[in-house]
Amino acid sequence: MKILIIPFFFLFAFCSLYAQHGYVMATTEGIVVEKEIKTYLPATSPITVNQFFPISQSTLGFPIHSYYDLEKTISEEKSKEIDSYIQYIMEDQKIPGLALAITHNGEVQKKKTYGLASIEYNVPVSDSSVFWIASISKHITCTAIMLLAQDGIIDIDDKINEYLPDTPDHWQDITIRHLMTHTSGLPESGKGSERGERSVKGTYSAEEMFNYAKKDSLAFQPGTDFLYSDEGIFLLGYLIHKISGMSFKEFMQKRIFDPSGMNTAYLMDHFEIHPNQVTGYAKKDGLIIPDRNYWRLLDTEINAAGGVYASIDDMINWEKTLLGDLLTPESKRSMWTPHSLNDGNNANYGFGWNAQSINGEKIIYHPGVAGTEFLRFLDNDISIIVLTNQADYQRSIAHKISEILEISPEKGEDDFISGRISKQTPHQGEIEKMVGEYLFIPNGNFYLDDPIEIRISAEKDQVWIEFPTNKKYHNKYKMVKIENGKWVQLSWDPVATEFTYDLQEDKDGAVTISVFENYGPGISIHIGELKRRDNETIGKR
Repeated sequence: MKILIIPFFFLFAFCSLYAQHGYVMATTEGIVVEKEIKTYLPATSPITVNQFFPISQSTLGFPIHSYYDLEKTISEEKSKEIDSYIQYIMEDQKIPGLALAITHNGEVQKKKTYGLASIEYNVPVSDSSVFWIASISKHITCTAIMLLAQDGIIDIDDKINEYLPDTPDHWQDITIRHLMTHTSGLPESGKGSERGERSVKGTYSAEEMFNYAKKDSLAFQPGTDFLYSDEGIFLLGYLIHKISGMSFKEFMQKRIFDPSGMNTAYLMDHFEIHPNQVTGYAKKDGLIIPDRNYWRLLDTEINAAGGVYASIDDMINWEKTLLGDLLTPESKRSMWTPHSLNDGNNANYGFGWNAQSINGEKIIYHPGVAGTEFLRFLDNDISIIVLTNQADYQRSIAHKISEILEISPEKGEDDFISGRISKQTPHQGEIEKMVGEYLFIPNGNFYLDDPIEIRISAEKDQVWIEFPTNKKYHNKYKMVKIENGKWVQLSWDPVATEFTYDLQEDKDGAVTISVFENYGPGISIHIGELKRRDNETIGKR
């Protein structure tokens, strides 16, 4: 089984955008500066994503109302450290533009925009820039389903064929809950899905999409396993459409966007012009290119799995709504609690959210393929929202910011999903065979293509792993051996994955180290190998 959730194997950090306060510059150079907004627009030369210029204030500037009155609890030192981190990742990962919000109890503690919404037109990101939030949309669709449940119109444990009588026979055991938790057995769109075989021919109606979906077989019996599925979330949108009698777009506007004050949010529509929509980018051969994700090319009537566009202010208002009374406390608990499979194992996913508990602290999270992140620490009511317009960066920004703010939890022994930590001390010879400089070579199961430089070292009988060692900022985690013989790095991950390393030695003494992502008991995916940097056989001296 292949689980298609973006992992956080490599967490990168950054260096500082220059701070200026309280002015817009009316200069011939086209530079725009606002309090706590650092955007750099040299109008006299072509823009590259690595061009960020510190700016001094000019006597030609005139004071304007600041976008923000922030940092009520975040110290100036921490705020600058976050800015440093963001500048580094934008330069290192070639992210043109970014919007950030950090809230506590729904109140903004830091809000800031960086870089360009459009490279082509030198347009800076602002608080009104509208980003495609992609799969962060999933929990918003699930929220709409919970509103129907609160209205008494549906029960989330109802089978979907009660509302969609023309579903295939092999779907008869799928419930609404299964769709929200990716446990239906339906495939990911484009990954064995009939719906993914469409070509661009205009708008696909809700009925056309449903008829394509009905051709899909199941990867497993509903409730027995986990498989990330856009197809399943589409069916939630189709249910909303059929049950409410409204279009999905109309329902979301009336029941979600309007009550939440998401005044500039909308659903993807390729045949409508939307002001302030940022340009999406991706990377190819190290260069920035326009993003050609197929969602950006296919126009569909129902975009339930990833169709929301929103500004940073829309997302702040949505965060306040999540803390408010749109949903009952019972509905929120249901959405934010990890779902249990039929065998009792934890799927580490709630209703549209990755959900986990680390040392007793409840954390929910979701990334988006367009380059977005939403991380929430439920017990402390702290949220970190990151919106970018670069689809191919390592999803690590929100996680790293939580580390800077010292709110990132440490994993306890009971939190590990890969297995129990071994009580036996590893043999010194095995430790010596692991130590070295490596390249992680990903295979087709990993979401990144480029090799990652890794170091494994031993210090006082403790094994440590560092990555990426060629970057200014890198991470260092202790490794321990678990009872199944593999090694695991002691780090928590927002998408509830763990990374294990399997050292195998053949009869000639050659050692290989295979790398696995683990999503729960028995759910392990081989994602690549460690290859020694000196080109010697791994483990040979």
